[in-house]
Amino acid sequence: MEEIKSDTEPKVKKIGIGIKILIGTGILLLIFVAIGGLAGLQGKKVYAEALKLQPLAEKAQNDFTSQDLPALRNTLTEINNQIGSVRNSYSPFTKLKFIPFGGKYIEDGQHLLTAASAGVEASEILVDAIEPYADVLGFRGSGTFTGGTAEDRVIAILGTLDKVAPKLDDMSVKLKIVDGELAQIDERRYNFVVKEKNIADQAKKVKEIVHTVAVGISDARPAIEVLPKIAGMEGEKKYMVLFHNDGELRGTGGFMTAYGILRVDKGKVAAEKSSDIYDLDSKFKERLQPPAPIKKYLKVPYWYLRDMNYSPDFKQNMDLFYSYYKNIKGEPKIDGIIGVDTNFLVSLLKILGPTDVPGFGRFSAETDPRCNCPQVVYQLELIADRPVGTVVENRKGSLGPMMREIIFKAYSAPKPWWDDLLRAFGDDVSAKHIVFYFMDENLQSIAEKLNIAGRIDNTEEDYLMIVDSNFGGAKSNLFIKEDVSQELTIGNDGTITKKLTVTYTNTAPPSNCNLEAGQLCLNATVPDVVRVYLPLGSKLVEAIGFDDQVEVGEDLGKTVLEGFVRIAPQSSTKTIYTYTLPWKSSQAPKNFLIQKQVGKETPHYKIELPDRVEEFDLTTDKSFKVNW
Repeated sequence: MEEIKSDTEPKVKKIGIGIKILIGTGILLLIFVAIGGLAGLQGKKVYAEALKLQPLAEKAQNDFTSQDLPALRNTLTEINNQIGSVRNSYSPFTKLKFIPFGGKYIEDGQHLLTAASAGVEASEILVDAIEPYADVLGFRGSGTFTGGTAEDRVIAILGTLDKVAPKLDDMSVKLKIVDGELAQIDERRYNFVVKEKNIADQAKKVKEIVHTVAVGISDARPAIEVLPKIAGMEGEKKYMVLFHNDGELRGTGGFMTAYGILRVDKGKVAAEKSSDIYDLDSKFKERLQPPAPIKKYLKVPYWYLRDMNYSPDFKQNMDLFYSYYKNIKGEPKIDGIIGVDTNFLVSLLKILGPTDVPGFGRFSAETDPRCNCPQVVYQLELIADRPVGTVVENRKGSLGPMMREIIFKAYSAPKPWWDDLLRAFGDDVSAKHIVFYFMDENLQSIAEKLNIAGRIDNTEEDYLMIVDSNFGGAKSNLFIKEDVSQELTIGNDGTITKKLTVTYTNTAPPSNCNLEAGQLCLNATVPDVVRVYLPLGSKLVEAIGFDDQVEVGEDLGKTVLEGFVRIAPQSSTKTIYTYTLPWKSSQAPKNFLIQKQVGKETPHYKIELPDRVEEFDLTTDKSFKVNW
């Protein structure tokens, strides 16, 4: 389906970003190799030749930013030629590698030159790979799909993807060379500042980007190969779109408020139907006992379909949901489920502009002063949840008509917008505002490999995931900011103790939630069931700030700390966990993975590691190397 393609394109384009940073940092490192380790006329010659790369690197960056493929191809050729000149000037120094101090710097220069050459070659392969699709992607170049409608061009692309896969293999080979050469450089040798930038930090970022892209390109090939099947090129496919209301956060995404069916046939996408999740639940006759927190805080007697996303693992939720859905009479057979929250709607409307949906009004991404949130979010809540005096059928049925209008506008969008649409899709997939579930085991496996399936990672390394579930607190997650800090202590015996502090701040005043007032209830006190997933075997020492006792259990191969807090409007709630890891520092893993909850906005993190402090906004899953 087109959506998966959109996810792979931003990954491919990250190669260009990585190569630009690689070249720029490589130039600086080569310059300092020449200055710091090598004196004399030959060193000056290397320095002079390396300096010539800087304007070429800037030109390549401008060519890529302006999406001018022919110019970029020419610039890459110039860069490659200049790297050859630097290599020729540098070659006399390779005989001096035996020097105790300077030898490592000389070797670093060789690694950089090899990495730079392979990086340019990977960039050239990238240009070759995307040039046939230049028109669709908004690039300038001799694209082969310049005729017909946007829909015609997408279908043509799906029919030629088999030609892209071999190029991905070629790119993967080159990027592995880059990755391997950079891995042999110890960036700590370059811990100094040039033009307000720390060279060691820049080199570290380059290594991380290149490694991520190298792995991503390798993983992308199977996705490219199955895209035609997903897009119905081998036969019609139907996908359920489950709309998650992330204002009412749940284990994955948010309250499953509505659903629609997308029909995909030979690359053509059509919105078939949509309905309120309560309509689906009315056909669900099973009487299942709900998980204890759902029964306690939602005060419901049974486990309904609409609440079957309690787990933080999307596949586990959809396995359960689909096992019951497939037996409901009158509902279409589906090939997959796509979880989507309001962030994706906002992203699309920012690009496509205000969109009129017959029968439901106009929707836009502009800020609505009534909630200080996007107008589309407020309008959907108004349609679905504001108390009215009469019975309104299918109040949440706007999803299908909205999907139809958005698909139409996307296919009719000017060509330069397509790159923005693809980028927005890729960003929202990366941020887990869109997640995928397939009945076909091969497709599901590929989705999991690409990390677009909302799975809990089965890593045995150090781990952290904070999962919040709003059970009856209106749509208050629209207004809640989350700040996370983690402190580290290593005892004399090597025991690793972590102190995790999570602060929730509700920034908005309370809504009038009295039903008789007939107003929209968006913000109220949130009954928040919070679960913290840690490495299996972690031990809780102390938990502070909870309304009841924190329980320790196991789930999905992790130790889980489960507690309950209330987050009131215009207030902050702080919770503190102190726990020990299951390893001593001498045997502790060298990696630390933090996973982002599906559908959650961007929490702010400050993490203390043994040798440094990392501070960032968690936009997607994030991993660190740990030096004990």
